[in-house]
Amino acid sequence: MRIEQALAGIAELHDLPAVVAALGGEPRWGPIAPATLGRAAERLRLEAAAEVGRTGVLPWLAVSAPDPARAAERLAAARAAHGTPALVLGWRAPAGPLALAVGSGPTALLTLDPGHPDPVALACLRRAAAVRAEGRLATAVALAEALDGRRVDRGFYDAFRATRDRFVEALPARAPLEERRTLALLQLTRVRFLYFVQQKGWLDGRERYLAEAVDTHLRARRSLARALLRPLFFGALARPSAARSARLRRLGRIPFLNGGLFEPHPLERCWPTDLPDELWRSAFDELFERFHFSLDERGRPGAVAPDMLGRVFEGLMAEELRGDTGTFYTPARLVDRVLDAAVASLLSERLGLDQERARVLLRDRDPRAAAALHGCRVLDPAVGSGAFLLGALELFSALDGRPGMRRAHLRDRLFGVDLSATAVRLAELRLWLAAIRDDPEGPEAAVTPLPNLDATLRQGDSLIEPAWLGARRPSARCAALLAEARRRYATASGGAKRAAWRALVAAERASATEALGTLVAGARDGVALLIRDARTPDLFGTPRGLDRDARAELARLRRRIRQARRETRRLALEGELGWFDYAGAFGEVFGERGGFDLVVGNPPWVRAERLPRAARERLAERYRWWRGTGRGGFAHRPDLAVAFVERGLELAAPGGVLAMLLPAKLATSGYATAARAALARQHTLDVVADLTTQGEDPFGAVTYPLALVARKRGADAGHQVALDLGGRRHVPQEGWGAAPWVLSAPAAARVAERLLATHPPLAELVRIHLGVKSGQNAVYLDPPDGVEPALLRLAIRGRDIAPFGVRRGARFLWPHDAEGAPLPTLPPGAAAHLAHHRDLLARRADAGRGPWYALHRTRPACAAHRVAWADLARRLTATVLPPRVIPLNSCYLALTRTAESALGLAAFLNSTWADALARLGADPARGGYARYNARAVGRVPCPAALLDDPALVDLAQRQAAGARLEGTLDALVADRLALDARDREALRASR
Repeated sequence: MRIEQALAGIAELHDLPAVVAALGGEPRWGPIAPATLGRAAERLRLEAAAEVGRTGVLPWLAVSAPDPARAAERLAAARAAHGTPALVLGWRAPAGPLALAVGSGPTALLTLDPGHPDPVALACLRRAAAVRAEGRLATAVALAEALDGRRVDRGFYDAFRATRDRFVEALPARAPLEERRTLALLQLTRVRFLYFVQQKGWLDGRERYLAEAVDTHLRARRSLARALLRPLFFGALARPSAARSARLRRLGRIPFLNGGLFEPHPLERCWPTDLPDELWRSAFDELFERFHFSLDERGRPGAVAPDMLGRVFEGLMAEELRGDTGTFYTPARLVDRVLDAAVASLLSERLGLDQERARVLLRDRDPRAAAALHGCRVLDPAVGSGAFLLGALELFSALDGRPGMRRAHLRDRLFGVDLSATAVRLAELRLWLAAIRDDPEGPEAAVTPLPNLDATLRQGDSLIEPAWLGARRPSARCAALLAEARRRYATASGGAKRAAWRALVAAERASATEALGTLVAGARDGVALLIRDARTPDLFGTPRGLDRDARAELARLRRRIRQARRETRRLALEGELGWFDYAGAFGEVFGERGGFDLVVGNPPWVRAERLPRAARERLAERYRWWRGTGRGGFAHRPDLAVAFVERGLELAAPGGVLAMLLPAKLATSGYATAARAALARQHTLDVVADLTTQGEDPFGAVTYPLALVARKRGADAGHQVALDLGGRRHVPQEGWGAAPWVLSAPAAARVAERLLATHPPLAELVRIHLGVKSGQNAVYLDPPDGVEPALLRLAIRGRDIAPFGVRRGARFLWPHDAEGAPLPTLPPGAAAHLAHHRDLLARRADAGRGPWYALHRTRPACAAHRVAWADLARRLTATVLPPRVIPLNSCYLALTRTAESALGLAAFLNSTWADALARLGADPARGGYARYNARAVGRVPCPAALLDDPALVDLAQRQAAGARLEGTLDALVADRLALDARDREALRASR
């Protein structure tokens, strides 16, 4: 009996042995008194119970209860805890849900509607039916794995990674590691795509076509790679039925999919890739046949959905590589929310509506919204695995409403670029899967071939196009040629596809050559004009000559001519430019509109210190917003995402929309000062939403995102910025600028602005420094006993600071004098200890600033009056440092003129109000912590007289002595800041 028939036939508990039989077990029937199942039976209010079957020695128990899922799960867990696991079926007549549970560590639970089981549940049951009886525990573990949908993502990722690694080891060792990883991923990706296709019934109409084909070839001892996979990939799937040989037709009714996934990759022409049958068999057994594949991008419990491609891509990257590339998986729900906000912004621009009305049109799928978005083109300049383009495809398809338009939207409206070829391939795969999702099912379905996406999804670096090219538009002729060449290539196959690709490449080169020629001509005209003006006589008949500005302009134009000529020669000789040429690759977009309507994405978040020096210098030269605000180390260098924002707005059409997920620090950090100023003054900010959470994704990436939606034009008078993606909270854009943007507590921000209008920021009253940097704490902390006591100090980290005190500290070797200057010579004990580490210390980043053993930032640490607080903390707490205590670089220091001022400042910083004001500009950190750096604390408004206020100094002395006077302190500071009840409430809420 089929599983579906057995499920449909359930009318009472006596029908469950038939379900056991359909699931491969041995049916039985033996009533059980519910009381014999333990104390849980009474709490679960069991109405009846029976043993209904076995798999080997593992019993199948059935119970009837008001809550069958809870009863099955609790009983299965209790049996497992007592070492007697069983599979428990929960049921309630007459037509309740059926629950199957088995305990093996975490309890696996599957609940379904027997009359209408969903495909995922059926797939889980089929996997359970394939379990073979072993020992009781082993059978329980196998059944739990088959039924459990809650662990599928992690399980699939682990299995995929293990299989990928085995493939990499089996590929030719002489091939570079990255190429072997690419080849392994490519092979597994193709098979994974076929499992999605198999679900559509397109593989000869058989639910288990691939597994059966593998078994057939293994029994016949035919190579899986050469006899099955290669003919399937490069033959049947890549050729129309009429062009297939008799051998290919024997593979069954296989659709012609085209696309590009089923063409040999250039690396496959370089290296042998036929893997042993044993590896392929384990891949099918341990990976593909263990999981159910669903075309539903949002996924359902127990199924591997296409969005797992993004999570696998991120997860497979080593942790250090992910930090270098800044790649993080973007959840589909977050993508949808950002895209809805972005499209509402574009509708607002095109229809002249306010944001709320635009949101309503979009939510209601109003035909006016679809008409306004007709022909809208979307770019993701760091496409990753395609999450944002996929979200745009779903949105456009929903607005369009016409069946069969997914391929057209995919072909004509979505563009993406990424530095990683693997990312581009995965983005193609996700978009192809989305294209076929709503196609008819079954072997006789008329499958429209997939569009070729490698003309619209391209590998390249979006950031390195030189600034001297300027904004440019291809001529109307070139734009038309590019549009036609891309249209022809999108649907071509076989020999025609190769010819269409050559035609597209020729059109792109012609466009680039024309643009460079136009650039040279314009520069020549400028040179000629400058020279003519220089030769023009003045009133006295003397040539005017060139002033300094004219000479600089002449030099710039001549340099541009040389650069353009050099690139023209390179294009002619090598067929490519030294950068990814957007106006050439997507020329019709720039020719028609001057850029993309929507520029979206989650660009790489890469800290400056992870970038090579040459890359930092190139970015600083190319992007104004990336140059930072100072030279004091990496703290002033922007995240790579800042360059993507500037580049994204360059690529957007006038009136177009940029929508990106960015580091939340962009709103507050010093490195984003130039970006904030330009965004606020030159563009319309529709959404700036802090989405910070303390959660982790399935593969351990902790992120703090900010959603930015901005239009490429200046803001109208009175424009309001939404502080959340739902448009519920707003603040005026007027007044925003380079200063930190306070997003989470606008009422508290208004209090801070009012206070800053009457009181100076703390940074104007005291000098703030970071603590001592050793570069190698292990060398200086807890030195051996032989080091001279005169060179030992107590060192503290940020975590050691308490309000008005220090919790603990560590012995610290201090090779400096009382003023912070390095000792010219070291005594024998210290010299001997440090000499063991000389090479290590000489390699420090700050080596060369004094003797090889010197510490850094030592003079502020030796000042007479120092107030210290932790860089990273749940709340701002400060203390006056005793003499000879050395604060390390997880502490910040404020230097005051007198001991009384130090006490007054410590008291002020320990108040609730100083913490609330500092936290407004602090960067978020994991676990509810914040970074109270010099910028955040330095902007706290502070009356100058407050630091020497006798009452505040007295409170500090009493609290340092052990008194608990927090309420009194808060009341005093509130009085000095003139905070009324509403101000205090706003500041409390912001914490």
